[in-house]
Amino acid sequence: MTIDTIAVRQDSLPERIEYSRALAVSNLLPKQYQGKPENVLYAIEFGRSLGIEPIAAITGVHIIEGRPSASSGLISALVRRAGHRLRVWVERDQAGRVLAAVATVIRKDDPEFEFRATWTLARAQAAGLTGKQVWKSYPEAMLKARAISEVAREACEEELSGVGYTPEELGAEVNSDGSVVVTTAVARENRPGQTVREAVAPAEPPPVPEDIEEKITGPQQKKMGALMRERGITDRDTALAFVADVIGREVASRNELTKAEAGRVIDHLENPPAEAAEEPVDAEVVDDDEAERLLALIVADWETAGGVTAELTTVFRAAVGVGHREASEAQLQQFLDQLRAGQYQPTEPVL
Repeated sequence: MTIDTIAVRQDSLPERIEYSRALAVSNLLPKQYQGKPENVLYAIEFGRSLGIEPIAAITGVHIIEGRPSASSGLISALVRRAGHRLRVWVERDQAGRVLAAVATVIRKDDPEFEFRATWTLARAQAAGLTGKQVWKSYPEAMLKARAISEVAREACEEELSGVGYTPEELGAEVNSDGSVVVTTAVARENRPGQTVREAVAPAEPPPVPEDIEEKITGPQQKKMGALMRERGITDRDTALAFVADVIGREVASRNELTKAEAGRVIDHLENPPAEAAEEPVDAEVVDDDEAERLLALIVADWETAGGVTAELTTVFRAAVGVGHREASEAQLQQFLDQLRAGQYQPTEPVL
């Protein structure tokens, strides 16, 4: 599926309503749209938000329990239309059996960094997916779809406009191409004498629980990544340790951050504390002369290796489990020994 250079319809709402009613009589449409102009109009409107034509939206976007999802083909098209480079391939053993599907994305605004997602059959089995019939029949297609959607969410979620998951990920029964076989979305039936405008009137949206916090936004993800690279934090584990140090909890991916937490991380990167900009510790932190001597040696060795002090603070916490303020002499000595043994190395700057 390609959606390059698409000119989206600029019809008025009454025209789109009439178009939905005319299209809904076709028996070539997916089941959830046949005889349901309200569903057709929803797909048209959602397609407009994605910048795609009605038919592309009807065939590529699926509503699962009221939540929009997209085929992996449409997700791929949205990523590539934005100018990012997406590659997908399958790894096999010597007998030709599928081992894993790998998807990578290189953003057009950050060509030196590669986002990667790998889905193996072992991972799918651990997630309880391989018992589904479609996974038994088409493991290669399912692995590729999972890898594509995961790497797209990680690399450029801002391009997906809310359709970052495939129908299969949301629990729908799908075919090998990702098209929905059964959807749990419930459509309202038209009443006798009901006008098309009444039929497609939006239902009252369900209340949003107050305890659900808004997730990190696409622009926040891009800004956070750029700021981390500016500070020399390019290793994934180091970056996650840095985030955990700032927000006070561990995360497996930046997608788990709330909007507020992302704001705190960005603010910390833009305005680092004075002690982080100079040295991991100062004279007031430790009173013991031996501890001060060890800290001075650690900083000197790190800077000699070409590292920046801000990254050292993050690496130290990730390695020792506590910040430099809480570290004992034994922990400082152990870190120094490991540093000199080459166990920790400054991240090379991206050219």
